[in-house]
Amino acid sequence: MWRFNFRPEDAVKSASFASLIVFFLTIVATAQDVPAAHHVSANVPVRPSTSQHELSAERPLQPTALSETQRIPPAHNWQLQVSLPGTIIHDLYFASPTVGYAAAEAGQVWKTTNGGQTWTEVLNLGYPYYFYGVDALTADDVVISGIYDSTTFEGLIRWSHDGGQTWTDDIVLSPTDFTQRVRFPKTKDGLIVDLVGGAENYAQYTTDGGPAATNWTTVVDNTDGGWFGLQYSFLTNLHARASGINFCTSLDGGAQWNCGPSVDSVFDGPVFFLNDTYGWVGGGEISPNVEGWVHTTTDGGQTWSGRTLDGPWPIREILFLTKNTGWATGGNVYTGVGGMYYSGNGGQTWSVDATTNAEMDACASQKVSAGYQIWCAGYNESFTGVIYTVTVK
Repeated sequence: MWRFNFRPEDAVKSASFASLIVFFLTIVATAQDVPAAHHVSANVPVRPSTSQHELSAERPLQPTALSETQRIPPAHNWQLQVSLPGTIIHDLYFASPTVGYAAAEAGQVWKTTNGGQTWTEVLNLGYPYYFYGVDALTADDVVISGIYDSTTFEGLIRWSHDGGQTWTDDIVLSPTDFTQRVRFPKTKDGLIVDLVGGAENYAQYTTDGGPAATNWTTVVDNTDGGWFGLQYSFLTNLHARASGINFCTSLDGGAQWNCGPSVDSVFDGPVFFLNDTYGWVGGGEISPNVEGWVHTTTDGGQTWSGRTLDGPWPIREILFLTKNTGWATGGNVYTGVGGMYYSGNGGQTWSVDATTNAEMDACASQKVSAGYQIWCAGYNESFTGVIYTVTVK
């Protein structure tokens, strides 16, 4: 705290004193006058057919502070399983250690029956279909979610009950919303959180399995509008959390929501909660800087850490196996950076586990005899889909 002692006998020095006051007031004013910047998280869809939306916000300019952990050698032996040209993968789900599905733009769905060693395309509707979500309730019962981008974003799902051999027609849940991932933590309880909002943002939920549009209820999840990151958390106790411009929580399967500011001062993106105690939120931007960050909570989101990771690519997906062991993945397709970070202490510190030079959007895990098998998927500058895997104890 600055203190000035000014006595009458010092009047001769008043001119210098006044100059000093102006100097310090100028410093304070300058420190408080942080310039605003246009921060951009991503552009969606990646390959537009009729339009492309910018996920952005006006926020104070943030200094870039890249983590020193980016120089640490990889800790795990990630392997590239497959490259799929012309495939922009946004979601990945494994029903078992052998059977998995991947959802992509251009109306594509891919399937593996051998743990990801080979993949077969089981649906290709072409543009302007974009799939952002896939969930396998069983190896045969699969639901996909996304949009048909004609003049508006027509949010839809499709079901398959024979492992992807046949699919229902479009089940339109919204004629105007950008429907993103679908998740069923229980057979009857499903949730979709829309990606792009206007004056308000919406979610769709079902309590009876969601076989038809009439089985889904649309609610306002964020009265402030804005946008949400692709990954949200939906636990088996039907507690849901999503974030982007705002951080929003539902404790009743998506029927009612409470929202507040984003955890990060810029904005958030992916959210992962292991349970109602341990959670992580990530984020990132592609302009004015290309960087990503992670925050952690150990009290259910009542308090959050500062940035425990501030690295050279945006974070798009988070996956933790335990309260200690997890990954934060991401990238930026426009500059060819991306990969997987690893933490063995609950996200307090991070190290680069693999550099893929691709935007990694989705991860999945399954228990296997050796421990856990992890898969992470994304796409590179050539719009080639990539799926990496690693087995950890």
